[in-house]
Amino acid sequence: VQVVFDPEKISLVDILRWFWEAHDPTQGMGQGNDRGTQYRSGLYYFDDEQKQLFESSKTAYEKALKAKGKGQGDEITTEIRAAADFPDSKVFYYGEDYHQQYLAKPGARPYCSAEPQVVSLPAFEEWAPASLLEKHAPKLSQDFWAAHGPTPHCVIRSPNEAIKWP
Repeated sequence: VQVVFDPEKISLVDILRWFWEAHDPTQGMGQGNDRGTQYRSGLYYFDDEQKQLFESSKTAYEKALKAKGKGQGDEITTEIRAAADFPDSKVFYYGEDYHQQYLAKPGARPYCSAEPQVVSLPAFEEWAPASLLEKHAPKLSQDFWAAHGPTPHCVIRSPNEAIKWP
């Protein structure tokens, strides 16, 4: 999934929280019954700040998973690499047409193999590099997470329309 966002409205750290909490990042090359490289968990950074945030959040989330005895694997297997490692920095490819807006198509079944672990990413202040605390502070409130955050068994529990900002 390629994520495009307005950093004035949402922080990269908010996106990282959703990323970690919305799937089981310990499953290697797959999610649930879906297996193969196309189902792997990955984060691809474009600068050193992103790299630091990705790696620090991974360490924090892995500790949180272990503390709760969650995750199918022993450690997080999410691939974290520089976008520059790929030819022309191309790390995103569109899925086949039949995968696009799948849940909005007639006859689609709400299938989900992401398997959220119901473990929160620890508070940003607990894991963020000190030099990035102010610039990348979360912008979404706890009320947002209570209403829209990932839930057990699946993250698919709402209409396919975009979430409206207050």
